[in-house]
Amino acid sequence: MPPEKGGSGRCTSLFIKHAANLEKCATVDTLWDGACTVFASLGFHQAVYLSVDSAFESLFVRSTMPDLYRETPPKEDPFLIHACNRYEILKIGVEFMAQHPYISDSERAFITRAADHGLRAGIAMPMRLKGAERFGGFVIGNAMDGPQFLRTMMPRAEDMRMFCMVIHRRIEELIATAPASNQQPERRALIPNALPEPFDVLTPRETEVLLHLAQGRTRKATAHLFGLSVHTVSDYAKIGYRKLGVRNRAEVAALLYGGSRVKGAGP
Repeated sequence: MPPEKGGSGRCTSLFIKHAANLEKCATVDTLWDGACTVFASLGFHQAVYLSVDSAFESLFVRSTMPDLYRETPPKEDPFLIHACNRYEILKIGVEFMAQHPYISDSERAFITRAADHGLRAGIAMPMRLKGAERFGGFVIGNAMDGPQFLRTMMPRAEDMRMFCMVIHRRIEELIATAPASNQQPERRALIPNALPEPFDVLTPRETEVLLHLAQGRTRKATAHLFGLSVHTVSDYAKIGYRKLGVRNRAEVAALLYGGSRVKGAGP
């Protein structure tokens, strides 16, 4: 359904009415379904919402494309990596990919997969509440070509940002009251409070990955726990092994429990 015609005042009033109704939603699922209904009525047939904390943990995601993240974990979505360090509305999708030459080949592949799911052109709207640690936002779009999207959808961008900010605020309010059992306590329980000195050379993420591998987790299980790809976990492991001067998880375990560098494992 194409966007309705009318002046900007009428358009803004419509968004305010929708936002006011959705602010009353008591669950995230009801809120998300209502927001997607509004998006679709205005011609934005695909939508994604992502938010994380400052350490890229406590991920929250909703998407109209359930298979979008089958190969790429949500925390590696180019939106979170590149768009959320600013507040401007960005044009995204394969139709506008040339405007973002800094993205990697794997990110280009992800954007191309999004097009296969019906998001060829869209707008990315970063969101962060004042004083909040968490950040994220919305990506909404459709299967239009670039010129058509610019002509028919972009005039709604600022009104969409206002609407999405209301939805973002309500989502954050609702997930803030979610049970602590949803926050992966298992992960923290495996991290010792104090580590041997050799581990000081690692970044926090390298430390977490290596410790979980040393505890006997597979790379696949570790990737699932952190919301990363197995390839990314492997990269962290290789870098960590090199920094520690070890060759495998067994030698990491020896360092962990012995507190000293493994003889013959490297400089």
